[in-house]
Amino acid sequence: MKKNESDLPKEWIELVKEAMESNITKDDFKIFLEKEKEKRKNHKL
Repeated sequence: MKKNESDLPKEWIELVKEAMESNITKDDFKIFLEKEKEKRKNHKL
């Protein structure tokens, strides 16, 4: 079952599209997502 794109923040969709076009590796992307999650968590405090 495919998740709707609307479930994701718009900027994430753009980032994913950008990442697909670049040569980013899956591991690099995972690291990037972890950093983004941390930023969001810290931002809410």
